Amino acid sequence: MSKKLIALTLITPALFFSGCFSVDNSGIPTTNTDQAQGSNLTKTYNNNQYAFSFPTDWDIIEQKDFTSDIPRETQVVVRNNIKNDTFTANINVVRNDLQVTQSSLDYAKQILNRQKTGLLDYKETKREIIQIPIGGQSTETYYTEFEARLNQSEPVTKFVQAYAVKDKAGFIIMGAFSTQENTSVINKVNAAVKSFKVN
Repeated sequence: MSKKLIALTLITPALFFSGCFSVDNSGIPTTNTDQAQGSNLTKTYNNNQYAFSFPTDWDIIEQKDFTSDIPRETQVVVRNNIKNDTFTANINVVRNDLQVTQSSLDYAKQILNRQKTGLLDYKETKREIIQIPIGGQSTETYYTEFEARLNQSEPVTKFVQAYAVKDKAGFIIMGAFSTQENTSVINKVNAAVKSFKVN
């Protein structure tokens, strides 16, 4: 991954969780299955903790392939196979061990408050309540869209996120793409984030 892609792809764990959580990185096997979803073919990334669907032609980068500068909280990165010189659309999943159990809505609010103070030119553009399956139960959480920049020299990037808590594990699935990204790719990122479920 390019340095710029790594920095923006991993914005969540690097910025928001430093020193706040302990991490469990047990290696968990994954399976991928093809499914037709509307007119798009998708794969499901699935392990015993969580699952989400993404376009079949996108690349998967798992923890075993991460370099040492990738924060340990990052579980997996999926990126568009059509690379971009400035920013390649991608999706990542972050997992953190929480000190206390909390609702997914409260966890989302905690993350959103940190983003507001930790990112430059932060602007939330959408927040809605969605249902995510957590342990077989449909659970309310937030789906959010925002734009921000990591530092003054970086362009504004758009982000979409969903949040889930099961027991003392907090999950964030985040999609990121350029402000100039085409609508088809944006829709694929949004669909992937909204497909997230915790087993």
